[in-house]
Formats: sequence, structure tokens, C-alpha cells
Amino acid sequence: MTPERRERVAQYVLGELEPGEAAELERSLAEDAELAREVEAFHRLIGLLPLGAAADPPPGLRARVLAAAGARPARRPPVRLAPLVGALAAAVALALGIDAYRVRRELALERELGAALQEPNVVLSFALAGRGAASGATGRVSLDLDGRRGAVALHGLPALPGDRVYGLWADVAGRAVPCGAFRVTAEGKAIAQFAVPVDAYTAPIGRLFLTVEPAPLPPAPTGPTMMESI
Repeated sequence: MTPERRERVAQYVLGELEPGEAAELERSLAEDAELAREVEAFHRLIGLLPLGAAADPPPGLRARVLAAAGARPARRPPVRLAPLVGALAAAVALALGIDAYRVRRELALERELGAALQEPNVVLSFALAGRGAASGATGRVSLDLDGRRGAVALHGLPALPGDRVYGLWADVAGRAVPCGAFRVTAEGKAIAQFAVPVDAYTAPIGRLFLTVEPAPLPPAPTGPTMMESI
């Protein structure tokens, strides 16, 4: 793939193409397997951008978090990821030809989540990637199970009519648990806190996903999936 084409893929995934240009590239995805692989690879690399430094959880929290996340207990102390942010961002830039401004914009999601949650002890974090009509969208979700709250930072989503909202759901043993409803700005951005329904997490969280729903949010998803955890 040429540097020019790779640059266009980067702009598409980061939501920087004009609507007409994005639609043209999306039509090409169905016919160009190499292009589709490049788009998916970029989504995976963006999803690797860390969400901040790890911190020791309060006493008694670790077991509950591991049960909810379906993870195994760690045998080593938490690793502080902050020093890795610059190296990982540089690797993404070198591999895909994106400039420092775009990488900083993705890393800004981390800062926005921290400001929204106002709590350094974030215990579960998810990267979201756009799907379908929102394939250029990116996002992060952090869950503080001890505080029973979470924060979401979304970029690049299509604006919705006044009677529609974006609904965030947690897939728990095949059941969609509602986490919150959000509206985006004209620029397709949303930063918000929401209550975490910890009591409804009777099994590990399989994934998080975002759908378009009528307002107020129904008890179960009915609209198309626009984003999904990766």
C-alpha cells in the first residue's frame, strides 16, 4: 500500500475524512481485501493505546474485579503503563504514516476519561472501535466497580436526531445490561459519567457495545451496533 493510501486509511479511521470521501472509501472496502485489512489493522493498533497508569486497588476490590472481568489473578505487581505511551504512539505513527497530532488526539481520550471519572483507581478499561456507519469512530470506557460508576469518551460518531440516543450495553452471559444513554455534539463527541450496574454483572463481561436507540433508552437494545469493544 502506498504512503498516500495509508494516510487516507489513517484519516478515515480517525474520522478526519469529509463525509463524501469516507463514503467513497467505505464502498471500496467491499471490493478491496487489502484495504479492508489495513483498516482493521489500524483499528487494532489504536485499541492498544493504553488508558493510563495502573494503581493498587483498595483492599478487597481485586477479587471482585477479577470475578467480574473473568480474569486470572496477577502474579506480579501492576505495571505502570505511562512510560509506554510515547513508544507505542511512535510505533503506530511509523507503521501507518500518521502524524503526531493524530496520535495525541487518540491519547487525549485517556485524559478525558480521567477528568470525567475524577478517580485515579480505574480498574477495568475497554477500547471501542466503530462499526458500520460509524466505522471511523474511536472511544474508551472505564469502569470503577468499587465506586459503581464509569466514564465514556467517544469521538467521530454521527450526530443523531433529537429523539435518538446512543445506548451503551454490557454483554453479560449473552444478556445485554444497559449502562447508559449518551448524546454527541455536532462534532460527534461525547464525554460523560454513568452509573455501573454492578449487581447485574452476574458473570464476566463479554464485551461492551454501543447502539442507536429511541429516547428514553429501552430495557434491551433494538437499534444497529455502532461501536464495539476490541
